[in-house]
Amino acid sequence: MSDKNKGRRSQSAHLQEIAASQNFLTSRQLLECIVNRSTISKKDIVIEIGTGKGHLTDVLCKRCKYLYSIEIDRKLHEHTKKKLAHRKNLYLIYGDFLKFQLPQKGEYKVFANIPYYITTRIVRKLTVTSNPPAEMWLVMEKGAAKRFMGLPTENKYSMALKHEWRLEIIHYFKRADFHPLAAVDSVLLHFNRIFS
Repeated sequence: MSDKNKGRRSQSAHLQEIAASQNFLTSRQLLECIVNRSTISKKDIVIEIGTGKGHLTDVLCKRCKYLYSIEIDRKLHEHTKKKLAHRKNLYLIYGDFLKFQLPQKGEYKVFANIPYYITTRIVRKLTVTSNPPAEMWLVMEKGAAKRFMGLPTENKYSMALKHEWRLEIIHYFKRADFHPLAAVDSVLLHFNRIFS
């Protein structure tokens, strides 16, 4: 098999993993409820990881100055590009967030329902960059959130996070909130950057 074909197969497998680990929040009322729990306002630049079907994207657009939303699945990207063409403050980016260049300067925030199987890689990317977000709200598996918080016991990574961030679970989801039905318990974890 050629390197090119191996690359295509690897990318296809990657997309399948994402699809298998992605559960969408579709209730407008719930999405508005959780976005209202954030500090996002009309002066903020926001990054969303995983545009998905655009449900959360649309709610975020109404709240912020500019929204940059990254989606690795081409079909979802094209679907949302048509669906939300009227949102003039939305910048849809087709690509892999793990390869996305985060802003090198200026303040920004992150709000996302992330693919659970790469939760740790996403959190590491956002927290070790030279210009981390001021705040983040990430929908993730409850067990992962507790590990980041050092519960029930501290670990090296949770201790390192606490030097830079205040972490708090601000919403507990029901499994039925997701489509398809979630197989694990999920929460909205707030990361508030500690400025010295």
